[in-house]
Amino acid sequence: MKNIWRIFRSDWQRLTASVVAVVVVMGLCLIPCLYAWFNIFSNWDPYGPDSTSNIRVAVTSEDEGYELLGLKLNIGSMVLDGLKSNHQMGWDFVDSREEALEGVRSGKYYAALIVPSDFTGDFVSILDTDLRHPQIQYYENQKKNAIAPKITNKAKTAVQDEINATVVETVTDAVTTVSSVCKALGLDADDVSQGIIEKLGSAQQSLLALENTLTAMQTLVDQTDSILACAGVVSDDLNNIVKSGDLSGVQDALNRGVGRLNEAEAEIARQLEDIDNQLDVIAADLAAAMGTAEDVADFLAGPAQRLDERLAEQQQRLEKLRDYADNYPAIQERLGNAIYHIGELRDLLKKLEDPSQLESWNQEVQAKLDQVRQDLREAALRISESVNQRVEELNRDVQEKLQAVQNVFDNVSGGLTALGDKLGRYQDAIQSTGTTLGGAIQLSATLRGDLGKLSDDVERIVTSDGFRRFLDVLENNPEELAGYLSDPIAMETVPVYEITTYGSAMAPYYIMLALFVGSLLTATMIHVNAPIPPLPLLRPWQRFFGRYQLFFLVGMVQALVTGLGCVYYIGMQCLHPGLFLLACCVCSLNFTMMNFALVYALDNIGMALSVIIMVIQVAGSGGSYPIDVLPEVFQKLYVLMPFHYGMDMLRETIAGRYENVYWTNLAVMAGMCVLFAALGMLLYYPARPLNRLIARSKEKSGIM
Repeated sequence: MKNIWRIFRSDWQRLTASVVAVVVVMGLCLIPCLYAWFNIFSNWDPYGPDSTSNIRVAVTSEDEGYELLGLKLNIGSMVLDGLKSNHQMGWDFVDSREEALEGVRSGKYYAALIVPSDFTGDFVSILDTDLRHPQIQYYENQKKNAIAPKITNKAKTAVQDEINATVVETVTDAVTTVSSVCKALGLDADDVSQGIIEKLGSAQQSLLALENTLTAMQTLVDQTDSILACAGVVSDDLNNIVKSGDLSGVQDALNRGVGRLNEAEAEIARQLEDIDNQLDVIAADLAAAMGTAEDVADFLAGPAQRLDERLAEQQQRLEKLRDYADNYPAIQERLGNAIYHIGELRDLLKKLEDPSQLESWNQEVQAKLDQVRQDLREAALRISESVNQRVEELNRDVQEKLQAVQNVFDNVSGGLTALGDKLGRYQDAIQSTGTTLGGAIQLSATLRGDLGKLSDDVERIVTSDGFRRFLDVLENNPEELAGYLSDPIAMETVPVYEITTYGSAMAPYYIMLALFVGSLLTATMIHVNAPIPPLPLLRPWQRFFGRYQLFFLVGMVQALVTGLGCVYYIGMQCLHPGLFLLACCVCSLNFTMMNFALVYALDNIGMALSVIIMVIQVAGSGGSYPIDVLPEVFQKLYVLMPFHYGMDMLRETIAGRYENVYWTNLAVMAGMCVLFAALGMLLYYPARPLNRLIARSKEKSGIM
């Protein structure tokens, strides 16, 4: 230890003997702290409104507005009016799009926000079937600064917040107006909700009726399918008949019809002849009765009564024949005359009173009987003529119709074939329709069930306490309701290990960098391998630690000045100042030992290695960005970087400690000190020939 102190005392005496050397050492002690302080202070709060308000952003609106229900609405103007009271950014309200874009291109503005002409129209398109999303055009100059576009993104957020505020105001006005109108019209929420429930019930009944209708339609479709199947068979049969062209059956039917007409004519003639014969019998019976009757009383009591019954019977037969001849007036007339004359005969039978009139009465009766027989003969003649005429007309018409039918059959054969094909397609379509109707019935049943559930839910909602409270808010505080509807979810940020300023969050990184640069400058400015005065029994490790004492002292001064200035001059957040200063000292010990050992053992090569180590740690230690977003090579080297452990120690003292993280990192940093000390002592003698060779080569260059 004596030799170590002797070397340190010798270095100190030589250092203090020169004013320039003292000034240089003082500069080495202050440069790191200035580097750290300036960087921390410059990054103190770059994202706060005091800083971002200096970033110029151009704003202009081309919104033409929109007229809704007689109200002129211009959301673009509302947004600009709201931004005038927003101080998050340095808003410059320009008159035109061209001026805003020219300012962005020239660098006058970092960004520009332009509200297009159809902004309000797109905004209210929610009331139309053609829904369009309103858009605000945002232009940013990404060449001007790397971080500025990230900061100007706050302009987007500010505009969105302003639009939300405008929407809240508009919705509030609308809700207030609706509430006032409802009160003026006497509309009650209970009546409205009950009406909704009734409408849902009516919709269920309508769906039930629709299901019944669809079921009936499905039944009809099934029957239609059967009918079409039968129609297909009939079509095939008709086609076969048409193709055969056989109409002989029709002719036979015609002949049978004519035969039946002739038979009917013969039957009528027979009945008329029978009636005529009966009249002859009646006349004979009347004559016989006249010859045997002694007086009118005897005649009326016997033969006259029987004659009347027989005449009545013949009269009924004639009336039936007359009913059969509805379409033949001439025949009806003749039969009617005969019936009338028989009626007169029956009247004559009832009018006979005096026996002396019997002879004249008999003559009159015979005359009436002759008239009846004459009428019957003329009726028979008319019937025969009519039947013959009808037969001829029927035969002629049927022949004409048969010829026409034959012509139709000739033309319809191809049509029946096409009809069969169409019937097949119709049958397929009907079957498909039946399947569709089945699905529609099932869908209707499902929808009816859903409507039932919806009706129950609506009824449960409108009868709940929450709905009542909602109505109270709607009537008494519509502003609060509109605000809630426009922004129903609030994000609550709960800071864990809160850091109040961005500068305090970046302090560990800048302190590490400052202390490392300070130790590297110290190893560069102070000769590591300067001559040592002769000492008895000087060991290599004594030589190493003796010379290191000066570097250690400068490093500790750098750490203390930097740490104390950050806490008490800059005002950096620090929950554990004592541990913070200890961490700064340990980090400085690590860096001074690393740089001293590398330069002590490898001279110029050691200086180059120190610079490389610093560059790698600046880029990949996770000081500015999370290590997870850095390239994979840095993620693999991360565990070997002293910056990593030093920054973790400082963060523990700034924001709050977690378990033994602080002491674990301190132990790792101390272990690295031991490692670099051993490395410096082990490589010193093996590397001396190489160091001398490089030194001679530098001297030969004349400028190094």
